[in-house]
Amino acid sequence: MAVFRNGLARRRRWFVLLTLLAFGLALGIGAFLWHSLQTASLVAIQSRIELMKPLFTTIRLLLIGLVALAWPAVTRWLHRRGRIDEGGAGRLLSLRWRIVTWLLIIELLLGQNLLGRFLIALQGAAV
Repeated sequence: MAVFRNGLARRRRWFVLLTLLAFGLALGIGAFLWHSLQTASLVAIQSRIELMKPLFTTIRLLLIGLVALAWPAVTRWLHRRGRIDEGGAGRLLSLRWRIVTWLLIIELLLGQNLLGRFLIALQGAAV
């Protein structure tokens, strides 16, 4: 019983620490953005965002690739830790490419604005 409480306390501590870290990062990013808004014009901020869009796209695609590559290792790790059974590990492994495909579809539709571009092209063709 004492081991269970120790593990629960450790998980709570990590949860609190990670929550505080996320809060601190959000606060820091918010302060930076507030300062940028105060010191720069809206056009300058928009131009900076436009310059950084390819970087953000690259980061998102790398993260999707990381999900695809790390999926089997994470599944094996969860199985070894006893978080999932053999059947659950098999189901997770079979879902890997479906999830990666959906992440790529979401990236194309939202991140690359493919739907918006398609609708603009349709509207331009109709005129």
